[in-house]
Amino acid sequence: MDNINPMVSYDVVSLPSQGVHYEDGRKTLRVAYLTASDENILMSPNLIQSETVIDELLKRKVLDKEISLDEIVEEDRQAILIFLRNTAFGTTYTLTLTDPGTKKQFEGELDLSVLKVKEFKLEKDSNNEYSYVLPISKKTITFKFLTNTQEKELQSIKDAGGSNVIPLNTKKLEMMIKSIDGQRDQMAIYQFIQNLPIKDSLDFKKFVGENKPGLDLIVDVIAPSGEKVPVLVDFGVEFFRPFYGI
Repeated sequence: MDNINPMVSYDVVSLPSQGVHYEDGRKTLRVAYLTASDENILMSPNLIQSETVIDELLKRKVLDKEISLDEIVEEDRQAILIFLRNTAFGTTYTLTLTDPGTKKQFEGELDLSVLKVKEFKLEKDSNNEYSYVLPISKKTITFKFLTNTQEKELQSIKDAGGSNVIPLNTKKLEMMIKSIDGQRDQMAIYQFIQNLPIKDSLDFKKFVGENKPGLDLIVDVIAPSGEKVPVLVDFGVEFFRPFYGI
């Protein structure tokens, strides 16, 4: 049931993930525009210090409540943040860069409106999974991309590892790989992963990274010397820095 307040102005944001991470296959979310009351969040010292500004914004601005904040994957969060920033402050993003020709710093400007969604070519099978042939073992695996919840679980494992050997790589593969040559038994998949040739592991992760749906976040900025400076757009607290002090 749609219970969005009719007084709230919003727009529909297309998701770079193209729905591949969500059970309902959703490709859009309704997102409310930033308002004067949101300045309280953007200017809150406590939220800025704890780096929870972004989560608070998403909690307030994403209107489709049937999907939880934890379910929204990183690339879709980025698209929402770009929408919020562009519609509230404009598409120009100014930051300090180093000129590779002179080694001097300069103020560079990015135009966030030029960011594009990467072309997605993979096709799902009947189980909503994608296939890949491992180059060394010659096995055909099917896999799913990690959800935001799984990404957070992996980060928690990493953070709790301390000086111990952390099974981060094998755990990640266990989360992603759903079948091996049609075999879906979890114990068989676990044992296969433990003995997977490292080239198979590396090539598979490279394939996933290259084919994961999302935004192309690298923008070239021309330095005063005329040289190009490739810049990766960052979505930390600084992304909304122009709002502070307004």
